[in-house]
Amino acid sequence: MKKGPPTKKLNLLRVEIKLSIIFIYSNLFGQVVKVNSMGKEKQEETSELETKEVEEQYEELLIEQAKKEKVESKEKVSILEIKDVPGLGKKSQDILAENNILTIEQLMTTRLIELQAMGVQRATIKKARTAISESVAKYKYFKEELGLEDLPGVGKSTADMLREKGLNVYLLETTPIRELEEKYGITETASKKYKSGLSELRGGIDFVNAFEIMERQMDAPAFTYGIKALDALTTIEELGVSGVRLGETLELFGPFRSGKSQICHQLCVTVQLPTELGGVGKKAVFIDTEGTFSPSRIKAVHARLQSELGWEKSFEEVLKDITYARAYNSDHQMSLVERLLELFYNHKDEYGLVAVDSATAHFRAEYAGRGTLAERQQTINHHLGILGRIADTYTVAVAITNQVQSNPAAFFGDPTQAIGGNILGHWAITRFYLRKSKGEKRIIRVYDSPYLPESEAVFAITPEGCVDVEGD
Repeated sequence: MKKGPPTKKLNLLRVEIKLSIIFIYSNLFGQVVKVNSMGKEKQEETSELETKEVEEQYEELLIEQAKKEKVESKEKVSILEIKDVPGLGKKSQDILAENNILTIEQLMTTRLIELQAMGVQRATIKKARTAISESVAKYKYFKEELGLEDLPGVGKSTADMLREKGLNVYLLETTPIRELEEKYGITETASKKYKSGLSELRGGIDFVNAFEIMERQMDAPAFTYGIKALDALTTIEELGVSGVRLGETLELFGPFRSGKSQICHQLCVTVQLPTELGGVGKKAVFIDTEGTFSPSRIKAVHARLQSELGWEKSFEEVLKDITYARAYNSDHQMSLVERLLELFYNHKDEYGLVAVDSATAHFRAEYAGRGTLAERQQTINHHLGILGRIADTYTVAVAITNQVQSNPAAFFGDPTQAIGGNILGHWAITRFYLRKSKGEKRIIRVYDSPYLPESEAVFAITPEGCVDVEGD
């Protein structure tokens, strides 16, 4: 004899089905009425349905309604035009039209600062977008980007003055108070007031539970090294990710010809791959301190990936999406990195990688002798702090190369040590030690990482870039 479904659960399902009339299932109204108008005998017959069958019927109602809402949402977006948006006057509409902002989607996806730069008032934009988010289901959860004007006590003139100095909301949030005073002329009292106001605007709490952190890490985009062995080496099983994660900081150190610069060149290409091919479809920045950048190597890597993966992006487009800068001394290098803070704010979500090759060469040359050691380490620490801030604030991967030296006091084991001491050692999330092997082969070792065990992989440097070693 078949066992019937639990009475409590079945009653709940009955109530849900009956209440479906009250929920806006207008397209299924007739079906529900049929159930309600059944005779007693028929209802008893219905009660013998398996719980699973009832659940499936209810799920069908939900799926059908969701499909209808999606279609209605699309229709609503196509029907609603910019001229119909409440609060958007003719002058604002004309400005938007002159700048090719002709659809609701363009209005909602264009950054607030860009619309302001066109000449549309900030208050007008926010009012219009609020009206759209309230009337168009697609933008129901739209969140407006915060600006300096949203902070307590900051008007348009003050905001414009701070922007001229290169400050933005992201920098204000992550820059130390002392630096805000020294660099931007903001007093300690004002800095505390702005930071407190920004914290309240963001929800007023800086603590989250560890489960949310895990979810963020699992959802973090990542891109391939272009070397299967290295992707396998960097696989984090618990998070289900491999390769280079956006927001991660990496250090590649080793002797000359060990492959540090080659990997940086390759990452500048693989970060541009579309997601279906293992990339994130973003641009790269290459800061060159030793004159190592070579477009010909970019071309070779691109040609191999194009051949192996069927990638359609042209070599010219790949080069255009690499922002290059040559640093001629340590001060120039630090200045270039600080300018990235503004570049990434103005081109939000466009970049996925910053490669600095090498991070320590200029400092090593300019701060010679023990007498300058403390100053050098303090300066490097400040420089690396800004690179870390870039990774955290704009969710880009930062990869630096580092030189090495031999420790004459080491009688056993490998005497090779990375330059920079503990300052460099504590900075990167993951540190890789590279060394030469036979011929074209190179060995890369996870030297330090909170996620990965110490292990090695082998790759080869060929005319086509860094590739897997056949047979390994």
